[in-house]
Amino acid sequence: MKVALYARVSTREQETDNQMIRLIEYVQRRGYIVYKEYRDVVSGAKDKRRPEQERMLEDAKHRKFDKIIAVRLERGGRSLINLFDILTNLESWNIELEIVDQSIDTSTTIGRFITTVIGAAEYGRELIIERTKNGLERTKKNGTKFGRKAKELSDYQKTKMIEILTKEPDISYRKLANHFDGISRTKLIELARTEGLIT
Repeated sequence: MKVALYARVSTREQETDNQMIRLIEYVQRRGYIVYKEYRDVVSGAKDKRRPEQERMLEDAKHRKFDKIIAVRLERGGRSLINLFDILTNLESWNIELEIVDQSIDTSTTIGRFITTVIGAAEYGRELIIERTKNGLERTKKNGTKFGRKAKELSDYQKTKMIEILTKEPDISYRKLANHFDGISRTKLIELARTEGLIT
């Protein structure tokens, strides 16, 4: 059987070599003949085109090989709809798809069913991740700060501090802090300054 090997990574910091090495070892164990290796280095979230995948699908259309082999299902499509389109085209061209890590082979009925189910799960997960990243980016652009809200003195603490300072305006920070439990002297003074209670 003549096969095409497809590897994709999402950023230019990564390499496709590791995926391709695994795929070559996989096909050698099965006695497949490698027609060609196709490698894309793109971002699934931003880059819509995958030049090598497009070339591979064009070759598949012309029946230059019998099967496409990839490491994981999400390497094969940009979205669930895109994946369905690819699978539909491959089926019409009589080209099989085999996914190494997920033991999927579309030459079988169960393989086609599992491909659909796993595809939905994978892209659901990727969609959540992508939306979270996009949300964080928008929030940063709007100037929103991340992390816990800065601590403030409670109304009780403010009232108590005002009473103490009214009675003892020259009290030391150390003695002042002794009146407050659960907060360090440094933090207490910092918050008191922020509130304008002390200078």
